[in-house]
Amino acid sequence: MIPTTLSIATRTLRPSIRPSLGSLRHMADISVEHGRGTWKTYGDITSYQPGKFQIKTYNKISPIGLSEFPSSQYEIKEGEAATNAHAILLRSHKLKEEEVNLTVRAIARCGAGTNNVPVERMTELGIPVFNTPGANANAVKELVLAGMLLGSRRIVDGVNHMKKLGEEGLQKERVEKDKAMFGGRELKNKTLAVIGLGHIGAAT
Repeated sequence: MIPTTLSIATRTLRPSIRPSLGSLRHMADISVEHGRGTWKTYGDITSYQPGKFQIKTYNKISPIGLSEFPSSQYEIKEGEAATNAHAILLRSHKLKEEEVNLTVRAIARCGAGTNNVPVERMTELGIPVFNTPGANANAVKELVLAGMLLGSRRIVDGVNHMKKLGEEGLQKERVEKDKAMFGGRELKNKTLAVIGLGHIGAAT
């Protein structure tokens, strides 16, 4: 990008002496990127692979998702092993500015929110931050339904009770007698209310 002061100065010149855009590109310092006074294609020459984009991951990213990046064009490495990262993929990791390589062009949060990424600072540095709303909606929906079943039938209470009896050595003599304590309620003929029809509610 041509510096603002140079662009303004150019507009004030007479047409006869106004330099062409091509010559301006040579005159302007276009090597500065991300507001940090430097630009690099690679950060560590020993692991730099020309023609490949390197992706840094934090947390465990699904192999199914990572398979969308063909190995012929992308190199995926975890954490600090990615010394030439062009992009960062993360889930719940609390990202710090010092973890963002000078080579990073974009950050993607594998989830709905971006509260664990310093978005304002990344914006100042010219690094876009993306999220993936709805990508895990079905997984969350199934966990909600599983939680309803666990809660309505008091399964967790029963498991914890049996663990306690096991520690006391009473599980064999009490299992039949005590299981009636955790019968819970059936979901059959019950009405399920979905409050909010966002990605998760709509999936339900």
